[in-house]
Amino acid sequence: MTDNQINNPGPIDGGFSLFDRGMPECRCPADCGGRPEFGQRLGLAYPTVKPPIGTHPPELAYEPRRKGELVFDALNQRLGVFMDQVSHIVYLRPERGGPEWEADPRWLEKPPTVQQTSTAGANGTQEITS
Repeated sequence: MTDNQINNPGPIDGGFSLFDRGMPECRCPADCGGRPEFGQRLGLAYPTVKPPIGTHPPELAYEPRRKGELVFDALNQRLGVFMDQVSHIVYLRPERGGPEWEADPRWLEKPPTVQQTSTAGANGTQEITS
């Protein structure tokens, strides 16, 4: 047992606060209440890309019909699995798992087929076509 466990009563002996982590009171200028982690926000795993000047979204944006559908994010140049859409934001996840990223639904395209990608590779180009 630690000294803190010995010196502080447990739930049977009189209880303790759920927020007591056995740490000294915070005296930081941010006045975080002893919980600095509550004020932290995680950054985006995949920062949202702004469209380069002079580029436009595809003429016919692809609208995913069901969750789990594979789509191509033309702005970020990434394939992703459609997870959800809230207002004007689409949430995509990498095909093999990982953190979601936000995408503009105007930039979604139908994913390339296997035949299209193999034809592009046979022609020596590295571009993914849709």
